[in-house]
Order: sequence, then structure tokens, then C-alpha cells
Amino acid sequence: MIGIATLRQVKHPRELPLAAMPLLFAVQQAVEGALWLQLPAGGGRDAVVALSLCFLVFAKVLWPACVAPAVLLIEPDLRRRQVLYALAALGGTISLYMLNRLIENPPPVAICGHSIDYGGNEYALSWHTFLYLLRTCVPLLLSSSSAIRRFGAIVVIGFLVSVTTYFATVLSVWCVSLPLPAAAFFTSISGVPRRLCRVLIQAHNSARPEITKRYQVA
Repeated sequence: MIGIATLRQVKHPRELPLAAMPLLFAVQQAVEGALWLQLPAGGGRDAVVALSLCFLVFAKVLWPACVAPAVLLIEPDLRRRQVLYALAALGGTISLYMLNRLIENPPPVAICGHSIDYGGNEYALSWHTFLYLLRTCVPLLLSSSSAIRRFGAIVVIGFLVSVTTYFATVLSVWCVSLPLPAAAFFTSISGVPRRLCRVLIQAHNSARPEITKRYQVA
């Protein structure tokens, strides 16, 4: 797995959070895969609630809380670091609130077309969207690394495409779309041939982003 290979490239503890993201993405999508097996089969309610809650903790708690600190740890520019500190504080605070809400009131989930609807469709086009992108995508765009900025830009484009074409299931579709920016990011920082990345996407077309490598810090 590229996620494991990425972790093996870590040369400094500061690189570990960012390098672990591909593997964590894979775990998140494996959880959704297990949820897919439960829903059509009429699986037990407890299993469905547990799996959907796990997926939503990844999507609405872990990523908004961890992206800014992960970028911050490898960012050498002082002014960028100051903004990342603020985003990290914002992300951590809101993620704690979201965790409490999810635990107290897990949203219902259902299959919608070829995706999973996790509820909260009003989230797709509201001020929540701005706060979510601010915590998950803006830190990537603020990085002094061009590879990380490109990755962030493609992630934002993926969100815009998902929200305009799959409004009801935007969260599920957006997460599934992440192998594309992941492969582009991996190509730009690892030297892996582009054709290999295409093969990886095809082989894991139901699966998941697995990129991010060690970052050059000036």
C-alpha cells in the first residue's frame, strides 16, 4: 500500500501526521465499505450506527482538526505558521463540538443512488461549508510547498464537482473522489511515473486516497 510506503519515508517525527493521512483515508473508506455491506443486507442497527459514526468522526472531526496542525508541523515560513496556528485552534474547537453532537445524536444513513446519504444535506451549501473548507482545505493552500498547494486545489475542485452533481450525498462522493488529487500529489513529490498512478487509481477505483510523502522543508 502507498500509505504504508509513505510512512516508511518519514525521516523526522514532524512529518508523521501528514504522512499518515493516506493510510487514514484508506481506513475511512474501508469503514464505508463495511457500511455498504450492512445497509443492503439490512444489517443490525447497532452495526450501522457504529460504522456511520466512525465514518463521520473521520470526515467531520478528525480531518478538520488535524489538517492544519499536520501542515503547520512542516511549514518553515513564520507568517504562514501564524495563520495555521489560528486555523488549528479553530479546527480543534469546532471538531470537539461536532464530536459531541455526533455522539449525542447520530444522523440516520441510507443508500441514495450509488452513494450513501449521511444526512445533513443542508450542510452542503451553507456557512458550514465555508467553515469546513477553511479547516480542511485552506491549510493545504497556505503551505509553502507547491505540491501541497496543488493537492489542496484539486481537493477543493473535487468538492465543488461533488456538491454540484451529487448534492444529497456530497460527503460520501467527495471522499471517494480523493484518489485523484492523492495520485497527483504523490506523482509530484515522489517521482512515481504518471502511468503507475493511473494504474493505482483503476485498481482502487472503489478505494481510497493514499498519498502524501515526505516534504522538503527549506
